[in-house]
This record gives sequence, C-alpha cells and structure tokens, in this order.
Amino acid sequence: MIARVELDRYNDALRQMPASGGGGCHTALLRVANFGRLAGVNPNQVTQDLAEYVHGTRKVTGAEIRAAVIKAFDAPVAITPRPYMHPAVDGAKLLNAIVERGAEFDEAELWEASPVRIDWPPEDDATEVLRRLYVPEDKLFIGARHDAGAEHVRSLSEWISRFECGIPIFEHIIPNPLTGEQGQTKDGKPSYRADSCVERFRFAVIEFDVMPRAQQIQFWAGVPLPVVALLDSGGKSIHGWVRIDAFNTDEWARRVEGKLFSLLTAVGADGACKNEARLSRMPGHFRTEKNNWQRVLYLNPAGGPVSP
Repeated sequence: MIARVELDRYNDALRQMPASGGGGCHTALLRVANFGRLAGVNPNQVTQDLAEYVHGTRKVTGAEIRAAVIKAFDAPVAITPRPYMHPAVDGAKLLNAIVERGAEFDEAELWEASPVRIDWPPEDDATEVLRRLYVPEDKLFIGARHDAGAEHVRSLSEWISRFECGIPIFEHIIPNPLTGEQGQTKDGKPSYRADSCVERFRFAVIEFDVMPRAQQIQFWAGVPLPVVALLDSGGKSIHGWVRIDAFNTDEWARRVEGKLFSLLTAVGADGACKNEARLSRMPGHFRTEKNNWQRVLYLNPAGGPVSP
C-alpha cells in the first residue's frame, strides 16, 4: 500500500509540474525526482517522465533534467528501503540447464560466435579490445593488483599511446571507467580505484573459481546475459564482462549486487566480484608465471547472449 501511495504522489506531481520561465519548474524538477525515487521508479524512467511533462516559456535542457535526477538519486533517503529478496534458487538445477544449453560449445565455437572477428595476435588484444569498448576520454585503471596511485588511472587515448610505444601491459584492469579523482575505500583509505571512484557503471565482472574451464565455456555459451567480452585469465578461469549500464550506485546495488549475483552465486560464481570497481584480467598481458597470454576469446561491444 505504501508503494502505491508513493507512486500516486509521483504521478500527481508530474501532472502538476509548474511551467518553466518563473513558475517554479526548476525547483519542482528535484522534488518530483525525489518522489520518483521514493516510489522505486527507475531513474532513467524518471528522466523520461520529466522531459515529457516539462512545459513553459523557458527551454529546460536534458542536462538540467538529468542533473536533478542524479541529485535526487544520489541523496540519502529518509526511509530505509526493503532489501531485495530473490526467491530461493535451486542452483544445481539452474546451472545444469544453462550448461546443457551451451553443451556444444568449446573455445573454437566461442571464437566462431564472436560478433567481432578476433583475427589478431594476443599481444594486440589490449588495443583491439579497448578501442572497441571505450571512448578516448574514458579514464581506466590498468595496473598490478595492489596499485592504487593516480599514475595507473589514465584516459583511453593515453593508454593506447603508451601501449603502442611498447610500454608493458599490466595484468589487471577495472572495466568500469573512473573519475580520475581520489576517493576512499570502504575502509576509509585513499585510493584512485575505489568503488567511490567509479564514474560509469557499464560492466559487471563474473568469474568462477572452482568450475572446470570446459564447463565455464558451456556456461557462457548458454547463459542469457548481455555478454560483452570473455577473457582467458591465462590460468584456470574465464572472466566474463556483462553489460549493465546502471544509472548510479543505487541502481548498481539493486540490479547487480542484489538481483544478478543472488542468481550467479547460486550457480557457483565468485560472490566477491559484485562491486563496481572489481578487477579483471587485462587482455594482452603475458603471465610469465603461467607461460600464457591473457586472451580475449569472445567480443561483442553491444552485449548479448553468446547463443541467442
């Protein structure tokens, strides 16, 4: 009943949106966006609704509307929302169904199914993958596991220039673009690669610690997720990048940490991967201790199921 009342209040506020140009529209944008958040409306939908109902003599830009929505959804809420509770999942049954769907796939089948033809040597993986998934201004962390300094967060164009000049490719990357500003870890330590430094919530990283590699391939071939990239870690696992495109940290927490990983952990995925600044293996790095490349096996920048 509470949710229904809040949704009615949101819809009423939209219909009563004052005119722009001195009528109080600017203030109302934030108020209506707050009502939308309390009603559980997706921020992208709130943005669209506001754009539809805004009227008056002054042009209200899309940027102004988005700024109000971002402010509303980033602000603390006066009430504590109920945590997302996913129905009990039979992990073994779900995993068997997914793996059975991808049973015909091996590494060669993944390569054949890749929308981007991977016809370059593994030492070119870094530049080939990064150019297809990011824009020149995106700031990316690329470094060793414990690196956290500003020198490891650079724009895509800077990284490409460095790699093309022969700079060694580090072993890890955070797939989500960062702000480039210093933030704090959950322990309060300064860092340039903390969750609080994430600027774009594009990809979730998914990996399995104990599942056999052949079964991992079958899983990725059979799971109905928007897969962007599958990367051979150069060891025992395959890292999957799944397209998320969340609006902010709240949406990430709800969709990824709450819904998606409640299913993934049931089928054996590493639950520690659910944070937004999760490290993944960097394609194009050669692991000397394993004598193996970290290779891209499948690449679909738009994201989609491997086996539609």
